Order: sequence, then structure tokens, then C-alpha cells
Amino acid sequence: MTETIYYNSWLTEYKKPFGAVSVNEEVTFTLTCECPVVEPVCLVVQKDFGDTFEVKMRSDGPSQHQVTIQLTEGQGLYYYFFKLTLQKEHQTRIVYYGNNKRFKGGEGQIYEDEHQVKPYQLTSYLYEDPSPKWYREGVAYHIFVDRFCNGNEDGTVLNPKRNSFLYAHQEDLPMYIKNKDGEVIRWEFYGGNLKGIIQKLPYLKTLGITILYLSPIFEARSNHKYDTGDFMKIDPMFGDEETFKELIQKAEKNGMHILLDGVFNHSGADSRYFNLFGTYDEKGAYQSNESVYSNWYTFKKFPEYYESWWGVRDLPKLNTEHPEVRSFIYEGKNSVIRKWSKLGIGGWRLDVADELSDDVLKGIRSALGETIPNSVLIGEVWEDVSNKISYNKRRHYIEGGMLHGAMNYPFREIIIGLLQNTITPQEAAEKWMNLKENYPAEAFKSNFNNIGTHDTKRILTILDRNVSKLKQAMALLFVLPGVPCLYYGDEAGLEGNEDPDNRRMYPWGRENNEIQLFAKKMSTIRNKEGSLREGDFYPFSQGGLMGIIRLVSKEEFVIALLNTSNEKIHLETSAIPEQYDLNIPSFLNENQIEHIQIEGNGLVLLKKEIDQETMIHII
Repeated sequence: MTETIYYNSWLTEYKKPFGAVSVNEEVTFTLTCECPVVEPVCLVVQKDFGDTFEVKMRSDGPSQHQVTIQLTEGQGLYYYFFKLTLQKEHQTRIVYYGNNKRFKGGEGQIYEDEHQVKPYQLTSYLYEDPSPKWYREGVAYHIFVDRFCNGNEDGTVLNPKRNSFLYAHQEDLPMYIKNKDGEVIRWEFYGGNLKGIIQKLPYLKTLGITILYLSPIFEARSNHKYDTGDFMKIDPMFGDEETFKELIQKAEKNGMHILLDGVFNHSGADSRYFNLFGTYDEKGAYQSNESVYSNWYTFKKFPEYYESWWGVRDLPKLNTEHPEVRSFIYEGKNSVIRKWSKLGIGGWRLDVADELSDDVLKGIRSALGETIPNSVLIGEVWEDVSNKISYNKRRHYIEGGMLHGAMNYPFREIIIGLLQNTITPQEAAEKWMNLKENYPAEAFKSNFNNIGTHDTKRILTILDRNVSKLKQAMALLFVLPGVPCLYYGDEAGLEGNEDPDNRRMYPWGRENNEIQLFAKKMSTIRNKEGSLREGDFYPFSQGGLMGIIRLVSKEEFVIALLNTSNEKIHLETSAIPEQYDLNIPSFLNENQIEHIQIEGNGLVLLKKEIDQETMIHII
């Protein structure tokens, strides 16, 4: 039975076109069934949170059933499966064919009970929404400003804050001083600043960096600055607006764009808007119901009980649905988005995008586009953004007019699982293909890929200081579709567990040269190879071997082979399944890529260019 009914969402022979489609586009579904059926065979479709309807499929030959539908119910998700009535002798029974139980797309399976069916996901988007070329083809570097570089010649720290402490040596490990409730009562600083970033632009250029993603730079009490005190002022410990303008100009001369971190869901309790500690002269929302900011926050019981981000009292939640807050953040002529964008930055990364409504995201995107047309907007979302539900609402982040892409934590999870051997190469390939199928093509290419951020353990620590595996992780970061973003110091071999240990000072003069040289090499390869920047993507596996093909055409492509085991593996094309429109075994054989040996935890990178007869080993 399992071999007589078949559908595969990854093959255009069964679903055309592949993956996400635009609204009102036609999609053709084909199901094969070798056993006797009672007509009609039906395609069952449910619009997300909407009605379910059955569409009769026409018979196209003795074993093929086909139907073409138009997605007329608007943007969002459609879920579908197939319903068949089978006949055996004089008895009939209804069966269903749906997604596999892993819910990963591709080849499905038969279900006897309709309530058990795992449906396929079909994403429908408003329009193609490509990110700017400079971003999509770039290499990014995530700088936690206080921990990167102090640009002052004498090493003095700019404008130290009250009730804080400075580290005696840059090699000191980060720590917090907290009270009995777990609240930080003394923030600590290393003294990194904007001058330091300017000073290190030549180094970043040698690393192949074209995008600088900065942690928040606006005035705040903490070292991380996600507790904004004044959205209109550069934190004095980092410098001033003139220094920031200098950074923008000199970065541009070095071929780099700057992404700012926009923290608009909340402010700091110690801010001119809330002013819990009376730091600012003007009365804040905490101090008076008569404050001009009183409507910017939601009080459950004034003034001590108020809405905050995940219950953190230091981060009172801004009421971003209020017209005054929206005007301040993005709508107004002198709003936060417009003020800083018009200085010439490349765009923004939005902190906790899940906490901002779709209307707010649209508004920010619109204001950003009006201010700097060739800009990018990226959101912090930790899950598959195509089907994310936040506060009981399905989100439409990447369906046009909101985010160009998201921080690609799902890719990070797959990379780490693969290299820790908690998932197999086959499972990794399935997970990657599932994301490729769910995302609109432009959004998939515009995701902000990472193997570590200020919110995660350092990648070298996660991989138990195994440099070979770290090289594999970095190779995947640069080979997979999306924009690679290095977390500062990862290329230098910096280690660290959870916050605050993952925010150590950059080890200037103490870098791991082997890792650093490898990062530079991978960055150079990506900047040179069009296949890695714009090419299509096909993952495959053979036992412990992970393979990735990125191709512009069959005459121009890059292939990565990673051995996730400790033993040597020989590539055997006959052991690779045929599961895509691109027949992987035939493709490899045609290019004489067979019987290659990959050492344990090793990596092989091959490329072929137009008019090139044989493959070239890059690594």
C-alpha cells in the first residue's frame, strides 16, 4: 500500500511550482495511485484559521490524478492533503495521504484516520520582496560595542557611569553583580567604543566584512544597551553623534554598510520616558500620570505594577499601538527611524520582532524605505518565520512589506545538531529543505545566518573546543543560503558559556591564527563565488556525510562535503537518494565527483565555473 500511493512536494512532477507562491497564483498538484479507487480523488485544502474545502481531482491516465487551483484566499498559509476512496473486491474504505509524521515536506505517507493526518504547508506571499544586493551578497560582523575595541590611545574609558565598575584587564572574565532577586545592581564595562570600531575597520576589511551589525548604541544604563534611556542620543561611553557619522563615512569608504539594532518593544526603566530612578529632569511615566509619556506604558496598578518584557522590571514595555509612540519611533518627521537612517546607515535589525505587531513592522518598513530606499529590515525571530504564531496570531513577517528576512536561528540549530551528532545528515537535509519550501525564495536568500550571537553560547565552547568541527560550522555558515554573520571574536577562537560569559572582550593580540585564517578564507570564497551568494540550494546525505550543492547553473556551482563522523568516508553516489528535480547522483557522476575520500570531521569544498572542464578543490 505504501508504494502504490505517492506524492512528493519537493518534485515539480507532483507540485508545481516548488515552494511558496504568490497570491492568486495557480498551483498544480499531482497524485499517483496504482490501486483501484472510487472516483473522485480529492485535494483537501484549509486556509489558515479558515474554512476547509475539497477539490475534485481529474484522472489523467489510469493511475494519475491532477488538479490546478488558484490561491484566491489571500496571503498566509494553506494546509493540504489528499483524500482517496479505495476499493478492494466489494469493499471500500477512505484513506488519506499527507505530509510525513516529521512534518518536513517532500515524500508523504498514508493515514487511515483523518484526525491523525499531518498536512503539507503551502505559503502564499503578497509579492517578491528582495533585499538590497549589497546586503544579500554581503558578509556581516556582529559587534557587541563595549567588548570589541577601545579606540582611545591611552586606553581610558569614555564617560564611566555611576554605580558601575571597570575591568582591570581585558582578559578578565565578564560577571554580573546581582541582588537577591537576580536583578543586576552594578553594571560592568570594558570600554569598547565607536572609535575602536573605526580603528579596526582595516582588520574587518581583511576579514572580508561588508556589513557591520552593531549592538544598540543609544544611551542606556547597561553595557548591552537593550534598556534604552534615550533613543535620540549615542551613549557617551561609546562616543557622540559626530563620531558615529565618522564611522558611517569611513565604513562606506571601506565598502561596508551599518545595521543598527532597534529596540522598540520596550525602553529602560532608567530612561527619560519612564524615569524610575529620577535620572532625568523631566517627569517620566513612572513619576506622574501627568507626564507627557504617561500613555507610552501600560500600568496594571500605578506606579509599581506595569507591563514589561517577560516580567523584567528593568524593561517596561512600550505601548507601540499608541499613536504617540508610533509617531516617535517611525511615523514622525523626526522619529527615531528617520533621524538615524538619514545619516546613511544600511538598515535595522529589530529586537524581539515577535513583540511588535504586523502593523508596526509595516510602518517601520515604510518609514525606512522613504528615508533610505536601498535599505534592509531584519527581525529577531528564533523559529521558522513562515509559520510563527505570536500572542495567538499568525505572523506575516516575510510575505511582503515587512521584514526582508530574519535572524536564522533555525539554521544554527541544524548546524549544531549536525556537528554534535544529535541529528543525522539526512535529518539536517530534510530540515533545510523544509525551510526552503516554506519561505518565499527572496526571504530565504535574505535570512541573517549565524552560528552564535550575544544571546547564545560561543560556537567553539558548544563544540567542545574541537577546531575541526568549528571549521565545519564556519564553512556551513558561508555555504548555506542567506547572509553569513560572524559574531565578533568567533573568528579569533573566543570561548564562552551563556550570558555574560559569551560577551568577553575581543582578544586582540591573542587570536587563534588557525581559526582566523580559515574564517578569512571562507569569507574570500563567498565574496568570490556567485553560486554561494545567489545560487540555488540542494542538501543531500550519505550516511555520516553531509553534502550541499549551490548552483547558478549546471556549468557553475559549488559543492561542500562534510564528514560528521570520526572515520574516513568515501563518497558513493549510488548511496544518495534521488529526491529533487536536480538528480543528485546523476549530477555528481556527470561531473566525475565520485569516490572522493573525506577524512573524519573533514571538509571538502569543490567548485566549477563556466568553460571549466574539471572540478577545482577550494578546500
